[in-house]
Amino acid sequence: MQPAVKGHLLAFLAVVIWGMTFISSKVLVGLLDPYWYIVIRFIIAWGFLFLLSPRPMKLLPKKQEGRVILCGIAGVTLYYIFQNVALVYGTASNTGVITASAPLFTALILWIFGRKVRLSPLFFLGFVLCIGGVASISFAGGGSGIHLLGDAFALASAIAWGVYCILIAGTEDYGLSELQMTRKVFFWGTLITIPPTLLLGEPVPVETFTQGGLTFWGNLLFVALCSSALCYLFWGKATNLIGAVTTSVYLYLIPVVSVIGSALILGEPVTMVTVAAIGAIFVGLFLSQKGNRPV
Repeated sequence: MQPAVKGHLLAFLAVVIWGMTFISSKVLVGLLDPYWYIVIRFIIAWGFLFLLSPRPMKLLPKKQEGRVILCGIAGVTLYYIFQNVALVYGTASNTGVITASAPLFTALILWIFGRKVRLSPLFFLGFVLCIGGVASISFAGGGSGIHLLGDAFALASAIAWGVYCILIAGTEDYGLSELQMTRKVFFWGTLITIPPTLLLGEPVPVETFTQGGLTFWGNLLFVALCSSALCYLFWGKATNLIGAVTTSVYLYLIPVVSVIGSALILGEPVTMVTVAAIGAIFVGLFLSQKGNRPV
């Protein structure tokens, strides 16, 4: 398989699974404290990756290790804290819709710092359309009880993911495989999430684990093993093969998967406002992709 084709396939698989993850996470934040949910989820994911590659890893040179730590902060700590708070106050479907704006922030941040991309007026037109779509489901309520606070945190999670995509794209020459790099990112991200969890999180009753049943364990293992461990591997490899901006375009699919899945599984209503918002975001993302090109 050609590297570019492989990169596109891995990105596609990752976002389909991630689209369904909003549904599992919506269930789990109702059973677990949102902070402890992140820690438990990524401890399981890290342990799974360690079993796949149990070789101990030394610290990288200071500058490289620092970049990996920033990847953990952006792609694990901030992204998931913001996303889980968004799910507490909002719905799985609309959190997925808003998160789809991440490609805009990937390109915009690269442009602001003068790296790798040149933006045309078409990009900024797409940006306005996309943010307009986000605003429409926020202020109109999306017909499904969306709270502005939840929407704000969902948008913050999209920005955090854009930062992560840029940072991880610069690690391909660090001498680590995608699995090893993902393990490092999970380690730092989880470690840095523990202090705010101890300060802000609520203790998790033992009964949650002993009496959770299939609903609890099925969703937890899905997000830990599939959405976290495997999808981060897929995404890291895809980013190295086809680039951060191109890979991020696949996030377009997340709203479709999350809205359909949330309607079928959680019974969340799909209104014309939601459909129109998705359409505006799709068009905006399409125009923004046409309006940026590598320098």
